[in-house]
Amino acid sequence: MDQSKLKRCSASSSSHAEAAAEATDPLQKERELDYLETEVDSRKRQKQEEETTEKKKECCFDTKDAKGNNERTIFVTGFDNSGSRDEIRSALAKHFSSCGELTRVFVHIECETGVSRGYAFINLKKRVGIEAALSLNGSDLGGHKLLVTMARLRDEYYAHFNFKGCEICRAGYTAGPQRLYRWNLRTGGGKVRRFSPKFEEKCRRHHEERMASRKMNKSKTKEG
Repeated sequence: MDQSKLKRCSASSSSHAEAAAEATDPLQKERELDYLETEVDSRKRQKQEEETTEKKKECCFDTKDAKGNNERTIFVTGFDNSGSRDEIRSALAKHFSSCGELTRVFVHIECETGVSRGYAFINLKKRVGIEAALSLNGSDLGGHKLLVTMARLRDEYYAHFNFKGCEICRAGYTAGPQRLYRWNLRTGGGKVRRFSPKFEEKCRRHHEERMASRKMNKSKTKEG
């Protein structure tokens, strides 16, 4: 009997102690719940920020429209670049749809932010549509005046200046300065479209004569 009384007394004393502990700090559980909710919310926000950052990091040249610049490519600038790449692409495609079938609309963006750099390249299926596209120079698109010209007359056709890029897309524009140098050399900085065949033949002969003269001088030096 004494042992059973002792057990009952100890159990009652422990329950009283627990009740007293809960009475001394009744907000403890609520605080723990608040802490857990705050922790969960912070982890959710962190995950959302990471997902948003990953979405923004889009390689500029990681698209099928990245390649395709040629002598018939159209250069467009002056449009509103606050929208996403897809929004700008669809707006330009709709604006130039009257010129014929479009085969390519490439909007240049910054890889880290996904923000447009303010210009795009457009290719048309038929050569006839080029004149129609050029006639849209100065036209209005969403309250912005467009500048439309042949891409080969623009520096952006040969190199993307002040463009940081990422590791993936750097290979897409490293050869740009070389193309720009060759274009400046061939066209006199864009002042003329192309050298005449007569002048090109004259330059070729002059180059061959210089190379032959160098070879003769080297052979004479070795013999002497």
